[in-house]
Amino acid sequence: MPRSSAHRFKGVAAVLGVAVGVSALLGAQDAEIEPNQADRLTARIVAELIERAHLSKPEIGDEVSARWHGRYIESLDRGKLFFTKADIEEFEPFKDQLDDQIQRGDLSFAQVVFDRFLTRLDERFAVINELLDAGFDFEAEETYVDDPEALDYPADAEEAKERWRKELKYQLLVQMLGDTEYDEAVKRLKIRYKDNLYRYFHQFEMLELMEYYLTALSQSVDPHSEYMGWKNLEDMMNQQLQLSLEGIGASLTMEDGLPVIKEIIPGGAAAKDGRLKPEDKILAVEKEEGGELVDFYEKKISDVVRVIRGPRGTEVRLVVQPAGTKERETYVITREKIELADQHAKGEVIEAEAPDGTPLKFGVINLPSFYGDTAAVRRGDEDAVSATIDCEKLLEGFNEQGVDCVLIDLRGNGGGLLLEAISLSGLFIDSGPVVRVRDADGVLPYDDEDAGTAYDGPLAVLISHTSASASEIFAGVIKDYGRGLIVGDSSTFGKGTVQSIIDLNNWLRNPEGFPNLGALRLTIQQFYRANGMSTQVRGVTPDIHIPSVADHIEQLGEGEMDNALAFDKIDALPHDHYNRVPAELVSQLTERSLERRRGSEKFQKQAEAIQKFIDRQNRKELPLKKDLFFAEFEKDEDEEVQELIEQPEAVTSGRAGGEGDEKTVWNLDSFYNAEVTKIVADYITLGAEVVAAAPVPAADLAGGRRN
Repeated sequence: MPRSSAHRFKGVAAVLGVAVGVSALLGAQDAEIEPNQADRLTARIVAELIERAHLSKPEIGDEVSARWHGRYIESLDRGKLFFTKADIEEFEPFKDQLDDQIQRGDLSFAQVVFDRFLTRLDERFAVINELLDAGFDFEAEETYVDDPEALDYPADAEEAKERWRKELKYQLLVQMLGDTEYDEAVKRLKIRYKDNLYRYFHQFEMLELMEYYLTALSQSVDPHSEYMGWKNLEDMMNQQLQLSLEGIGASLTMEDGLPVIKEIIPGGAAAKDGRLKPEDKILAVEKEEGGELVDFYEKKISDVVRVIRGPRGTEVRLVVQPAGTKERETYVITREKIELADQHAKGEVIEAEAPDGTPLKFGVINLPSFYGDTAAVRRGDEDAVSATIDCEKLLEGFNEQGVDCVLIDLRGNGGGLLLEAISLSGLFIDSGPVVRVRDADGVLPYDDEDAGTAYDGPLAVLISHTSASASEIFAGVIKDYGRGLIVGDSSTFGKGTVQSIIDLNNWLRNPEGFPNLGALRLTIQQFYRANGMSTQVRGVTPDIHIPSVADHIEQLGEGEMDNALAFDKIDALPHDHYNRVPAELVSQLTERSLERRRGSEKFQKQAEAIQKFIDRQNRKELPLKKDLFFAEFEKDEDEEVQELIEQPEAVTSGRAGGEGDEKTVWNLDSFYNAEVTKIVADYITLGAEVVAAAPVPAADLAGGRRN
């Protein structure tokens, strides 16, 4: 029977991304402090929190110090293009000292390394422009090493210059591979390195440096913990979890020192106004008509965004240079609340056929993330943003249209709120355990406690290697309960940990007068499925595997990340079992899918491209001779096959119509999607009896009747 979504939110406290209050850590401090004192205090609190509140209770000693030392240097120079071997040797004595320094709030190592980095950046930036002006020999027989771990730092400036020559040559070939003319490719690289490298780092403030340094510390313990300054914290809470912000509804990029409109968000204030277009430059903001200008030339993009963004109902006066002109126009736009509609759940009913040609209707839900405004949902706000509420409305529509099956597309869904994963799972199961989380105090169960479902019919879930965290909880529930068929990549991402946002100012006994110290996103819990298995590292595997490039991309997946927590398991919990995915049916569906793919020219081309990708990845080097390089990346004549190789998630992308239209829910022209619909059609017809069967209650299973 139906039930209220809002009711299921009561009593759930463990939520990804929700700030938690903690007891006071430090004694009384002076009310007035200098910025450097605040920075030292921030560092001490972060270190204390990691040791006290992190799931693994790590000791920040010499071992962590050594990892931290390496991660911080790597965060500035991942490709080993800036520092020299002598620089690294000079930093080496600090390797076992960072743990002692942070107890005193000493951040000197962060500053010393960054100052040296800026010196090398200035040197390398001059070399970059010199090399781009001089040109390149694309007929020379030479190679480019695309794995920095296989390289040492350059011995001196000459070796660094040679490394940059090959790096720039590689970057130019990549652009030319995309049909960009050489001169245009050079121009783009000059702008990129000036804006995104030289200006970016020279505009660093202590806040950004703290984020780099303290995140390097936290990620020496696990890859998902990080320190966020107040600016990034605000953006993350509003945009990523609540899918809204207040402003004009446009995304910006920096080009040659000025902000440029990259995209106009459909339905936003700028889209309604109609004058602002992609590629327009924003020169300044006028404080009032004929008044003082806030000039944007060579300003940080984050600062530009904060000037333009503002409370709904207020006006902003933009001084604009329309694309392709030298004119200056002033556009007065009234800010609005912007709902990031492209990131909300979308639904669509598609037509399919059973094996015997009988017409079928599938209700497809594309869910990009597990978003939600938890406070608004708990208040019962009718306009509350919630993935579960949105999906429940879509399911109501599907029920009214009499769909034969529902397909939930979680490809590319990187997770979100744990609360939403629990409540969304409850739309498809009657009641029972959804997930358990282990923290320092033990294991806590989180159940779907409300009887009834929003949808009882056949269900399929589509996953990819980039389906992570909350996606894996939901997919795990569907698989453990035997509630529906899981289709897709060889596994999900494998992120089985919970992070909580801890406001550092909550750790001050007397916070009045202190600046905002930011927050620590800290791993505090680990997920366990109803079957007792952690989703950590191993993720959730499909019932039907459709091969993709993502199955073979190095560094894709939790198990490939540095300092990832290990997989483990606990005792299983009794739960209902729907028995809708029996092994014999899965075998039959797999064989039918394999037979179709063997006979599909497109899937055969994809298989060849995957093997070529694997071979190239294993070599670790690429030729820099133009014809050989182009041969390495020769595109398949079938554009759809090529798109799927270059961007595995592209099968669900595209536009419904012209510029500015919303993304499509389901790409009907995709051969990959076509195979998914055939698998699902086989599932609900060949398995007609099992997909309609009633669940076996947990009590009966525990009594040994059936499993």
